This record gives sequence, C-alpha cells and structure tokens, in this order.
Amino acid sequence: MDNIITVLIPFYNPGRYILDAISSIYAQPFFSWKILLVDDGSTDESPELVEQFLVDPRISYIRHSENLGQSASLNTGLQHIDTPFFVQLDPDDWFYPNTLQSLVDEAKKQPEEVAVISGNINISFEDDTGQVYLSRIKKGRHYTNPYDFLQANTSIWPRCFRTSAVKEVGGWPVDDPYGGRYVEDIRILLKLIVSYRFYWIDELMLYHRRHKTNNTNERDETASSLRLLIEDTLKEWGDVYRPIFKYEEGYMILEGLEPTQANVNSNA
Repeated sequence: MDNIITVLIPFYNPGRYILDAISSIYAQPFFSWKILLVDDGSTDESPELVEQFLVDPRISYIRHSENLGQSASLNTGLQHIDTPFFVQLDPDDWFYPNTLQSLVDEAKKQPEEVAVISGNINISFEDDTGQVYLSRIKKGRHYTNPYDFLQANTSIWPRCFRTSAVKEVGGWPVDDPYGGRYVEDIRILLKLIVSYRFYWIDELMLYHRRHKTNNTNERDETASSLRLLIEDTLKEWGDVYRPIFKYEEGYMILEGLEPTQANVNSNA
C-alpha cells in the first residue's frame, strides 16, 4: 500500500520527549505512514536520540543550521511532503493508538473542500519533576463559518492537513514581528478556513503535554502575536468587525466582535 500520510515533527531541544512522540507512531496498528523530522537547530541530545530511527526508509531528517522558529520549520517540512495528507505532531506530544487509522479512514471520505481533520485531546499538566498533577479532556467541534472558529478561542488537535490545500495557501505565514514563532497553529487555520472546511471526529486522538518549556508559557509574546494576527485577519476578511480582547486566567482571548464604524455607517 502506498503511504497516504506523513507525520511532520518539527523540533527544537525536546530532549527525550521526542522518543515518546516517535514511539507512539510505531505503536499504531496502521503502518502506511512516513515521518518527516525537521530539526530547528537543536543544541541538546535530540539529534543523537532520533538517529536510531533513521534506518527506517519511511523516516526522513532535515536540519536547520540555526533556529528559525516553528512556522519556518513547518514550511521546510511542507516542501518535502509527497503524501496527500500530513499530520503535525509536536515532539512533546504523542498519539493515541488508533489515531492514524482514524484520520486516514476519514480523510479518504472527505471532499477536496475539507482541508483539516481533527479530534479530541487529553491535556496532561506536568510539574518540574515530570509528574502529571492534572489531566483533562478537551473536545473539538464543527465550525459553521470563519467567524465561528475565530470566536471559539481555540485551536484544533491533532491537525491532519490536506497537503494540496496548505500548499495552495502558501504554508505558514512568517511575516509577523516574531517570524511565526507563536500561535502558528491559529495562523494556518485562519488562512485555510476562508476557502476550506474543517472536519471533526469525536474521538480521543492526542496526548498533549503541558510543562514549563511550552511556548504558550511566554504569555506576553503569545498575546502580542495573537492580537496582531486577529486584527490583521479581520481586516483581510473585509474589515466588517473589530476585536474586543480580555484576559482570562492570565491569557489573552477574544471576548467578542463589534461592527467597525465603516460597517455601521454602511448599514445606517
């Protein structure tokens, strides 16, 4: 059987976490996959740790000579993907056993207008010793239109992309002040949802590990990136609404949308 899906793993200094990510792919009962490892200039032991897997012809490894950021790494990977679908896997996360089979089975059924397929996740919060002190399930849902997704204040997981769709929109934007290092998941989803639909499977698919080195812990940079992204996106969508933001549990979220003055005048 030809490989239909690539697991794209961009990484920078994940340490031994990356072994869990790769091992979860080997644990799948579905075998027609490829893995593309994009090393974003790691300086820890992770390049040596993944070397043992490179004897498998299904696994490819690309290394940046310097750290370019998450979006740049994803774009590097996109250039080398030759399967019709790919799923992003962060190096500190791992799949449930039937994730790839479920994603591929559903991907084959969906029309070309569906660009992203996702499911539900188990979020595990770890302390400094690596012990899980809290775990919760986060379910996805279907979205009726771009504004519905924008106001949901969420991402989707895991993100299984139709390769042609991501290439058609030009991949991940890197033109923000941080070079696409933050909220890269929302960036690509907001680009895709204008022309494509998302499909959700009500099934647990991903373990997501929260720990002290997650990018989301850099709250100022994340908030600044998200604010600029939402403001620019709304302008690109016709400048019909302006965003209202608030902070909730230390994180900035979109509280709502209100008509722009130009839109109010046009409807007066």
